[in-house]
Amino acid sequence: MLPLWLKRDYKAVGYALASCVGGLILMRLIVYFAALPSDTYGQSLGGSALFSLCSQLIFFLAVPFCIYKFYGKRTVKQTLEYSSVGKFKPYFLLAIPLGLSVYFMTVGVSSVWTALLKLTGYTVAKSADNMPDNFVFGFFVVDLLLTAILPAVCEEFAMRGGLLSTAKNSFSRWGCIVLCGIVFGLFHQNIRQVFYTALFGALAAYLTLNTKSLYPAMLMHFTNNFLSVFIDYADNYKWAFGGGFYAMLNGMPVWALMLVFLAVAAFGTAMVVLMLYIRDRQIIKKKREALKDCAFDATNKRVVMLGEFDAEKVKDLEMEREVYGKDYAETKYKPTLRDLAMFIALGVVTLLTTVFTYVWGFLY
Repeated sequence: MLPLWLKRDYKAVGYALASCVGGLILMRLIVYFAALPSDTYGQSLGGSALFSLCSQLIFFLAVPFCIYKFYGKRTVKQTLEYSSVGKFKPYFLLAIPLGLSVYFMTVGVSSVWTALLKLTGYTVAKSADNMPDNFVFGFFVVDLLLTAILPAVCEEFAMRGGLLSTAKNSFSRWGCIVLCGIVFGLFHQNIRQVFYTALFGALAAYLTLNTKSLYPAMLMHFTNNFLSVFIDYADNYKWAFGGGFYAMLNGMPVWALMLVFLAVAAFGTAMVVLMLYIRDRQIIKKKREALKDCAFDATNKRVVMLGEFDAEKVKDLEMEREVYGKDYAETKYKPTLRDLAMFIALGVVTLLTTVFTYVWGFLY
């Protein structure tokens, strides 16, 4: 039975990713050829809103959700579980300070990557329109919605939802992390973003696999993008907190930047370790409670749960090895070339469009 539903899941994830990649290209073409007015920041923000609202809500969230539900033959609850949208745990909030450290690391990695691209003759295009002379709170809120809130929800659902849930049935843990990193990097279809987003995608996949929830990745994603918007505004309007951030970085010697980068990386690592430590303690506590109602099979050296056997409960308690025996190993499905055909095609398309942005920069 395993290969049958996994074949369907591979097709479902392929269709969902095709929605993301195709929708992104389609919306960029529409916004480009529609030639929307962009004389003012508000008009430019309107064009960004059209692009983001349609691409994020429709192609990254609504379409993949419908594919997982109807093509995957799942209920709404099963679709959310399949996408790792589980219960929210308080310790997930540690992903917020983690996102803070990730932002600073992203700035560093992005700066180095951009410098390397410039050495090859790449010309960095202007990335943002000039903000109005006076701060407009409405513009700030819209920017946060488009840049921080929507991507944190929609992109995580598409990238670390069904894709990771299906891949972990075929690949090792680190194989899944590398795969999700590559997919997320190429998914942006932008040569300037491909490297640091691949690293970000790998970290988000690591969090999702180890916490069995999308929430930490969502919170990290939101915090990272929130800081990007906030510091741009703070820098532009000379706010007391955050203003002059880029000037400060540019004025620091290389050795000081390296020390800051290492300190921030250490802080982020500590947040991940602390989050997983708290989770492990909670899992151990749940196991101890469950073992009170269990017996022990000394012959086969495994735990025997009393009453009606519940495979879902065993999975929820993460007691597979204890219940099924020390030799328990998850059955891995080896995908066929047909299963991977859509992924290969999308990989080629996104690789070409990424190279396209390096050579011509058109639409980006």
